[in-house]
Amino acid sequence: MLRAARIKFVTITMFILLGVFIVMGSAIYGLTYNKSSLGTYKTLNDLYVKISVEGMEEAHIPRSAILFISASGGQEFVCDESSFTREQIDELYLSAKKSGQSEGRIGDYFYRIAANNGGTVFMVVDRSIEKAFEQQFTTFLILVMTVSYIVLFFVVLGFSYLVMKPVQNAFLRQNEFISDAGHELKTPIAIISASADALSLETNNEYLDNIRAQTRRMNSLISDLMSLAKMDETKALLDNSEHNLSALIGKCVLQFDAVAFEKNKEIVTDFEPDITLPCDKTSVEKIVGILVDNALKYSDGKIISCSLKKNGDKAIFSVYNETATLRAESKNKIFERFFREDHSRNRETGGSGLGLSIAKKIADINKWKIYANIEDRKSVTFTVMF
Repeated sequence: MLRAARIKFVTITMFILLGVFIVMGSAIYGLTYNKSSLGTYKTLNDLYVKISVEGMEEAHIPRSAILFISASGGQEFVCDESSFTREQIDELYLSAKKSGQSEGRIGDYFYRIAANNGGTVFMVVDRSIEKAFEQQFTTFLILVMTVSYIVLFFVVLGFSYLVMKPVQNAFLRQNEFISDAGHELKTPIAIISASADALSLETNNEYLDNIRAQTRRMNSLISDLMSLAKMDETKALLDNSEHNLSALIGKCVLQFDAVAFEKNKEIVTDFEPDITLPCDKTSVEKIVGILVDNALKYSDGKIISCSLKKNGDKAIFSVYNETATLRAESKNKIFERFFREDHSRNRETGGSGLGLSIAKKIADINKWKIYANIEDRKSVTFTVMF
């Protein structure tokens, strides 16, 4: 449980940091791109102003070129020869005319077509250096953010241990208390039970029956609490060898036939034969026993249906019974400790309210999936995917 909480803490924190990094990176890139674009259009504006004021020859700006076509078709050409040739300018001008736009970009060149002195002026600036810088800056930004994100992941991971340390200590102390208290309570309960049995040899009445029933219930509750504490404390050593689940689960369910007969109920099974999977035998027996026993205790119908099906490389075991007590929204709480939809039913059946919690813990330890499907006040189906 603590490991799951730590993983959740790290995952949520890293998602938040990822969002922050994306926003920051986008903002930095946007500002850089916007500054570069503004610089480009400022250069084009300066060119146009210089042409109008100073004329073609004086309007020269580094890494720019100007082509003026008069109304009569004559042409004047001025350029930075280190960046352009006349052939390039002609090609760029034809491409710009084909696009039908008076302003735009062709590769690393930005252009503008405008009317001037009764003719047409074509201005173009070379922004290859700025674009190369943008690419390098973007690559560097992504690299820095990636490295920072990885470093922050390990920082958050280490921090999660510090955050969870007090919780872990409190959890361990709680389990130690439950374990110690359980051992201490077993002795007086055993004495009370033995005394009640001795008294029943001399006289028997409903009060002695109540004492013996409640001591049995208390013993069951203490055993369940100690089982949960033990499973919370450490992961059990699992023996995941190959087992025939069909035979193993069939044997477990068969043991409840006598109990079902006493309660005037019937267990109906539908098992696919020879389903073999690696699994811990003890865990399978415990979880099947808990689910079938739970169905027998709380079923409002006479039929308990158990099925086992193969699904790819998984096996699915289901237990179905009718119920008039569970609401559909209870499926989110049904595996919580001491959860009760109807407390009076608990007194009637003698349940401790921990059986399904133990089943969930067994499933988590073995990395199985367990869930409940509740039809409101009609039926419930518990499913385990091995």
